[in-house]
Amino acid sequence: MAADLCPFWCPLGDTLFNERSKASRAKKLLQKKATRKEERKAAAMAAGVDWYSDESDDESPEQKLREPPLPNLLKDEEHHHLILDLCKALASLRKYWEALDIINLTLRLAYNIMPIEKKEELRSLGAQIAYNITDPKHGFDYVKYIVQQHPHSLAAWNCYYKVISRLENRYSKHSKLLHSMRVRHKDCVPPIVIFGHQFTMISQHQIAAKEYLEAYKLMPENPLINLCAGTALINIALGFRLQNKHQCLAQGLAFLYNNLRLCENSQEALYNIARAYHHVGLVSLAVTYYEKVLATHERDYPIPRLPYENTDLVENRKPGYCDLRREAAYNLHLIYKKSGALDLARQVLKDHCTI
Repeated sequence: MAADLCPFWCPLGDTLFNERSKASRAKKLLQKKATRKEERKAAAMAAGVDWYSDESDDESPEQKLREPPLPNLLKDEEHHHLILDLCKALASLRKYWEALDIINLTLRLAYNIMPIEKKEELRSLGAQIAYNITDPKHGFDYVKYIVQQHPHSLAAWNCYYKVISRLENRYSKHSKLLHSMRVRHKDCVPPIVIFGHQFTMISQHQIAAKEYLEAYKLMPENPLINLCAGTALINIALGFRLQNKHQCLAQGLAFLYNNLRLCENSQEALYNIARAYHHVGLVSLAVTYYEKVLATHERDYPIPRLPYENTDLVENRKPGYCDLRREAAYNLHLIYKKSGALDLARQVLKDHCTI
């Protein structure tokens, strides 16, 4: 209709007029609210009471901290030991969630009054219990705190890796922690080795070898690092894109022989060399070292375990759980069988793998 009456009518002009009207009404509303706010504030101050506005973001009420019902409960040494004993008893009964709940509540309630030593004791207990629960993510903060406080402790890193190894997928906090620990403590070997293990598990052997070699520079006489570096280099040598495969293989075997020296010709080190030769197809050399394994008698060693760990699987093992002769005999029989020496293969199984 307006277009019929006025030839110069424009829809854009009406739109601008409506927007200006809305802005004007909003401005008046804000001014009215500000006036009411100042009036309420003045009335509250005149009455001598604290004033608080729900509409203000920068002014917050002065909240009084509630006093706990038993303020001295967690300050008492006897009560502290009572909480520790209770958590240990729950852990021994495999009630790990209940024990962690008590530790969480205690740390939350007594955060400002509990001494640092007692807090660290509770966190250490929580870290030891964490790897037994269904979801290890709930115990990550405890083991994280332990390794941050003791970055050069192998026991702390063992506890940490025990929790992390149970996570099915890669945990973002775990990667961030390892990166920060490597930046802060450049001479700390455990996070470097853990990085190498993670790349090995996803078959990124080249990156894993780089990490292991970094650890080797810091601890060249460590048997585990030599073993990991050797296996990583051998896996790289079996790849398709590598040009100098023989050199890489020789380097990997050199690390394995170094591991053999550091382990004083142990049965496990001999088996690792035999398995490496078998893996790359040098079966004649593999047979020689498998036979050395069969000629070696290895005594059983106590399996390391952390406190409150399930001991049923450890204590109920049969004698000979550290002996690798069965594994060596089985692999040796595969070589004989593939080469056509069926009688030798059958005899090896009969001598070493018969119950």
